[in-house]
Amino acid sequence: MLTTEPLLLSLGILLVGLIAGVILFRADFCMVAMLRDFFLFRHTALLRAFVLYLLAAILLFHLGVAGGLLPLYPPPTFHAASVATIVGGLVFGIGMVLAGGCVFSTLYKMASGNLTNWIAFFGILAGSMLYAEIHPWVSEFAARTTVTAQVTLAQDAPGLRVVLLAVIVVGGALLAGRWIKQDRIRVVAYAEGYLQPWKAVLGLGMLNFFYYALAGAPFGVTTAYAKLAAYLERLVWPEHVASLDYFTTDSIHWQWGDAVISGGAAPRLDYIAFTEGALVVGVFTGALMAAVYYREFKIYGLPPWRQSVSALTGGILLALGARIAGGCNVKFFLGGLPLLAWQGIYFTLAATAGCYVGTKILTRYIVQRPLRAKP
Repeated sequence: MLTTEPLLLSLGILLVGLIAGVILFRADFCMVAMLRDFFLFRHTALLRAFVLYLLAAILLFHLGVAGGLLPLYPPPTFHAASVATIVGGLVFGIGMVLAGGCVFSTLYKMASGNLTNWIAFFGILAGSMLYAEIHPWVSEFAARTTVTAQVTLAQDAPGLRVVLLAVIVVGGALLAGRWIKQDRIRVVAYAEGYLQPWKAVLGLGMLNFFYYALAGAPFGVTTAYAKLAAYLERLVWPEHVASLDYFTTDSIHWQWGDAVISGGAAPRLDYIAFTEGALVVGVFTGALMAAVYYREFKIYGLPPWRQSVSALTGGILLALGARIAGGCNVKFFLGGLPLLAWQGIYFTLAATAGCYVGTKILTRYIVQRPLRAKP
């Protein structure tokens, strides 16, 4: 299903993004809240939903690979893990807690008029610009500190990979069955049109499968943010943008049949623009449509200054962490983990630790009164 026709590719992914935006908005499914609320309140509803996502994505991805629907395995957007993966994940985890959203939830919350997330969005752009200045040193550091020779776990041992996947799927199915029996996968909610998290994650799993089939790799968005930052910076400082390796070289380059597929953060139309860019536009537009339809679009005004500084700082750290690691939680949580990619495993562990640190900073320096779990 992989297509190299730019218009068909971007239209297909735009549709995926539109549906994802509606799902994310109606379920309010936020991976920041998933980890932050566990550390603050020991809430596990979103974590249970994420386990269901992993179970669905593992089945979809690996059956798709086996059936030839997903011909690129490992995907060309994944690489060997390095210490940079871990450092970037830690920074990213801190950043997304301070920003109040990750690269997906920032989009759907912006679409409802949340100015805190708009501030975080501009922080992401600023962080992308800042990263472009240090990219050569980060690239060299990543190359010198590689910790795995393979891209995925048991990459050269298909038999072992099948056993590992079977253990994960059986274990996940047993957990899911227990939660269903105990009625622990539903969340009590009264908002009109609310979508239960378990339904949302199954929908996201299907959408990520279609994205993978169209684009040759699972979800990814942060290079599109960097591309937008490059366009904006070029408006005021074109000579400097043209001098930066990160804004002038491709991060993606592979051969597919007779076509050469390439793209990066450079301010031009390429693979990243037609895939990640279309996904970003789709998610934001889909969430905006849902917010308007359910009459939930409202601009509440600027947040308190502490929260504004936190959102801006978090956005900058989020972008820096994603670029240092070579991806974000959307790429590694939703794509890397189901594929058993080493980058996904290391990033997830590091980002989880970063979220823990971020909650400590949040409750010590940002929040003005003690946080309490909702009854």
